[in-house]
This record gives sequence, structure tokens and C-alpha cells, in this order.
Amino acid sequence: MSKRISIIALALSALAFAGCNNAEYKVTPNSIYLTDADGQVKSKIISLDGGADITLTARLAQKTDEDVTVPVLFQQSDLDEFNSLNGTEYQMLPDGMLPSELTLTIPAGEISASETLHINDFEGEGSYAVPVRLGNAVSGNVPTSTGQGKFLYALAKPLIVSVPVMKGAGQEGVSGIFAAPSDPWGLELDAWTFEAWIKMNGYDSNNQAFFESGAATPNNIFMRFGDANSPYNYLQVKVLNGQIDTDRDLEPNVWCHWAMVYDGTTFTIYRNGQVDKSFTPQRPTTPSGKMPIDKATIIVTGANWFVNECMMSQARFWKVARSQSEIQANMYYAVNANNPNLIAYWPMDEGEGTGDGAVLHDISGNGHDATSAGNIIQHWEHNVRFDGK
Repeated sequence: MSKRISIIALALSALAFAGCNNAEYKVTPNSIYLTDADGQVKSKIISLDGGADITLTARLAQKTDEDVTVPVLFQQSDLDEFNSLNGTEYQMLPDGMLPSELTLTIPAGEISASETLHINDFEGEGSYAVPVRLGNAVSGNVPTSTGQGKFLYALAKPLIVSVPVMKGAGQEGVSGIFAAPSDPWGLELDAWTFEAWIKMNGYDSNNQAFFESGAATPNNIFMRFGDANSPYNYLQVKVLNGQIDTDRDLEPNVWCHWAMVYDGTTFTIYRNGQVDKSFTPQRPTTPSGKMPIDKATIIVTGANWFVNECMMSQARFWKVARSQSEIQANMYYAVNANNPNLIAYWPMDEGEGTGDGAVLHDISGNGHDATSAGNIIQHWEHNVRFDGK
């Protein structure tokens, strides 16, 4: 399985902090602040590609006639606060990657001082960020701004991965890529989400089903391209004895990010992070009124139906309704495999393994590795990215 670099999927967040203006000689009590924090947005994405440089700049509201030295702090508590406020899961960088001591000194008569913080590229699982806070000045009688003294830098590297090229094989129900265990999973959920990147090389047949879950009808989840009437270049989802279709506008050989979200009342399809279609299906018929999840199959229909090649990547099955902002923020990046809301996470980035018995690993720790029954994985494409670059 290919290693996943430290990834941050960051929705820029406007936290409610107050601060001083960026004037050199304003007649107000003086303070020192981070220039990046002088505004409503309190975070930014830093591209990590072979390493990254973060420029930290401390600035005074007014010049002084003495040096002002302030420590730069990297605190877990600030990261925890940001995660709590914004629903993110960022981690501190591995030990030794950030300096244990760092100060910024603004010379007498100057208004600011900068330091470049270099972050080496590294391998790791999940999402990482650098929380920065200015401590209390150790020289110069200037207080640190409470509202503009901290900022968060995300380290982002878009996915560049291997992906399987798949098509139907054998008979429906016999062939498929079946997630373990084969016995009913016994999950009952108030809400759920399935999302993945998918590229088809054509839409030449109906009933090209790429994912199935839930339980027996009417508590079913069935996702496919095309139904009875041509042309078949649309997504159809059957869920809870209802169905919904997208417009017939899908183009072959184009990557598309699909997210299917059920919040307990409404079912919504997101295409490339935007709402595409939605409807209100019937309620689950279980005694609890919750959605049963007993299985999962990838590439469901056999050779007679699934005639085109399908590439798929970053398949994530959640036990919650992911918000639009969460979907958008994480489309191009890996997510934390230890997220407790994951049912299964199939990155589908193994880069090798074809034919009967090939395995797509679930890295969530929940034991839902998916094994191919039949010659479904034809071959692999490598160095694939989804951001158009």
C-alpha cells in the first residue's frame, strides 16, 4: 500500500477574534501581533511539496524606542481549541520538527520582524497543522494582542496516488469486490455518507453499479450509472425504496467526486462538492427506525452490465452525515484514518494486485478489507491526481 503524506484538508475559518489595526503610529495602547492574524481568517493552507517555508511576522501597533522580543509558541492546546471550534482533526507535527525555542525581535525604531520556519517533507498518516502563538514579550514593555496573537498553518499536499482500473466480471451476486465480514455487520445508523472519486471511460450500458450497502430492500443502498432508458450517462441512487437521478450530462474520462449523504430525513447527492440532487425517502423499516448497514460491495454488477472501465479512489463510508464544508475541505486530501465516524476507508491506492483475490484495504481499523471475487481489477494507473494540475 502506498504511503500517505501528511495531509491537511482545511476549510478556512473566520473565528471571532478582535485586534488592533495595522497602523504604524496610531494613538492607542501599543501591542504586538502576528500579521497573518490581522483579519477575520485565522488559518491558511501552506503547500507541502518537498518541504514548505512559513514566514512568521510579528508587528507592533506603534514603533518603540527599545527592542521588543517575543517568544513564538507551538501549543497543543491551541490546536485542540481550533479543532473543537471548526470540527477538524489536525495533529501536531512529529517530535523534533518544530523548534523548541524561537523568538522574534523587533529592533528599536522598527515596526516588524520576520523569521522563516522551514518544514521538511515527511511521511505520516492523517492531518497535520502548525498552531502559532506569540507569548508574552521577554523584553520591551509591550503586551501581546489576545485576538491577533495566534494563527494556524495547514500543511497541504494534494493526493497523488495509484488507482485501480476495474470492470464487471462474472455474474452479479457472485462476482464483486466484497467487504469483510461476509456475515451481517449489524450496524444501525441515524445517518451515513459514502464518498469517492470516480472516473468512467464510457457510459455504454445501463446498470453499471459501483457500490451497494444497507440491507435487503427496502433498507437498501444501490449506486449505479444508468437505468433502463438511454443515454446512460447519469448517476442513479436507489435508497430506502426510492431513487434519485442526476442529469444526463456525465462525460467519459473525467474524474468526478461524488458524495451521497443521508441525514436521517433527506438524501443528497453532492457532485464535486456542490449540491446536485436531493429527495426525502421513506424511513427505514427497522424497529429502531435506523438505517441498517450489513454489507458493502464495490463493482456490484457483473460482466453483462458493467462493460466500461471504472477508476475509483478514496472511498470513504461514514456513520454520520458529512456537511458540505467537510466534503469540500477533504475532497483532494486524505482524511484521518482513525476518525471514529468512519465505517470503512478504502484509499484504493495499493498500486498492485489484479484478478481474483486482489484486496482493497480498509485503513479505518474496522476490519472491512474488500476482496475481489473475479477478474475485476484489470490493472493500475499511477501518479493520478484529482485537482487538475
